[in-house]
Amino acid sequence: MTGTRLATLDTMLADRAREQPDRAALVLPAPGRGPLEPVLGERTTRTVTFGELDARVDRVAAGLHAAGVGPGARVALLVPPVADFFVLAYALMRARAVPVVVDPGIGLRRVRRCLAEAAPDAFAGVAKAHLARRALGWAPEARLAIAAGGVPVPGATSVRDLERRGAVGRLDAERPADTPAAIVFTSGSTGPPKGVEHHDDGLVAQAALVRDLYGLGPGDVSLATFPPFALFGPALGMTTVVPRMDPTRPGRVRAARLVRAARRTGATTMFGSPAVLDRLGRDAPGGTILPALRTVISAGAPVPRDVQRRVLALLGAGARVHTPYGATEALPVATIGSDELLDLPDDGICVGRPVPGVEVTLMRVADGPVATLTPELAVPDGEVGEVVVRGPVVSPRYADRPEATAATRVDWDGAPAHRMGDLASRDAEGRLWFAGRVSHVVPTADGPLYSVPCEEVLNRDPAVRRSALVGLGTGAVRRPVLVVEPARGSAPTDVLRDHLLGVAHADHRTRAVQDVVFHPALPVDPRHNSKIDREALERWVAGQRGPA
Repeated sequence: MTGTRLATLDTMLADRAREQPDRAALVLPAPGRGPLEPVLGERTTRTVTFGELDARVDRVAAGLHAAGVGPGARVALLVPPVADFFVLAYALMRARAVPVVVDPGIGLRRVRRCLAEAAPDAFAGVAKAHLARRALGWAPEARLAIAAGGVPVPGATSVRDLERRGAVGRLDAERPADTPAAIVFTSGSTGPPKGVEHHDDGLVAQAALVRDLYGLGPGDVSLATFPPFALFGPALGMTTVVPRMDPTRPGRVRAARLVRAARRTGATTMFGSPAVLDRLGRDAPGGTILPALRTVISAGAPVPRDVQRRVLALLGAGARVHTPYGATEALPVATIGSDELLDLPDDGICVGRPVPGVEVTLMRVADGPVATLTPELAVPDGEVGEVVVRGPVVSPRYADRPEATAATRVDWDGAPAHRMGDLASRDAEGRLWFAGRVSHVVPTADGPLYSVPCEEVLNRDPAVRRSALVGLGTGAVRRPVLVVEPARGSAPTDVLRDHLLGVAHADHRTRAVQDVVFHPALPVDPRHNSKIDREALERWVAGQRGPA
């Protein structure tokens, strides 16, 4: 690649390839084996070195350019974490095209709406994605179809075809001004999915923060269960290990597979949603110890302390679980390690202090857009307010949604800032305590009830796996109800309901709760399988109880 060298994830990959060309960049499940085949092992894995990965990225980037996918072109990327996922993602960035990432787990109709909104110029996917595209009319305006994986797709150009085209070509691409490096759609767990623009400087800042906060880099082996986060691995020089699992259903991962993958590869770090950590901690084979695994990172939803303790019991001395806080629009914003968290009072969800370079303030909850942060909007320490952030990891806008951008942007002393839509309080040590979403506040005659603090009151009870606060009715005052998923071995009886109501009424945060309702398995978001879908629960409870 010639021309002006940009600071991008793909140039970071090129640097790592020059430094360690023969080191394993990727350890992937071997192709052609189904989910019931033997667990990750010597004969069921495929290794790609940094030199091989970077060379393939170079050829595919040139092939994309030869096929008409040039700087600024949008390319839908619906590829699971096989080798072609990493090759295409980095090649698109190297060609200065714009990968459009949509999680198929959000539902076929939502995928269609996301793609209609993004209007990609090309569509890259495995055979199943191309089948869905044809059957459901996804991205009809895409002029190029790219087939990833080992199954041929009639009428589509394979990644290998792109490599052959690019083997004799040269690429000298510059990104058009103000064009994003990627568009990543939110999961839609708290509203319609929106495309979040990420620019090169923001992605590089994210990678650098992850590297510096958690001491990661060349020599580390990362067990990656979330594809978007896995993309940082090659840029940071880590060996990225993809276990055999369905990335659209992380809550169903088999703990034994994670354990064997970690042992065989000597994994030193792992990223997983709280649902993945919960399965690992609960279902790991007896006697499991993973002494090499020193850093576990989990995001996407609060990670209960009992989940962290169970995972730490599988690790060696000095290992930590880190729980960064953020969102698709801004990540990371804050972080805290288990060594600090587990020494704090068990009185809520602490997400830690703001990370270096990211500033956080809390503002009073306001309906509708707010143009400027003014002194009267400031919330003092100890009180709950809406989280507002600014810094290099904050996305500048939503793609093709100026109204959504305007609703979440606010001027903070002359600099743009993002309203997270989350609530938190700040303690005297500068730590943030998460209080849930603004949209999940339940107004009562005694004042507002905040979802997460209320839920934590019941979640501490051994009979409760998790709970969710919902409000019935549509007026200025709503009926607060706690929906409870019982823990394993706990029966949803009237005796348990009366007990939990007593627990709720004994705490000032939940004194206004009027009822406890049992649910066999609380609905969760498709991306992390961890965020509770309170809107769906409200509809379910309303159907059970009738109008408030």
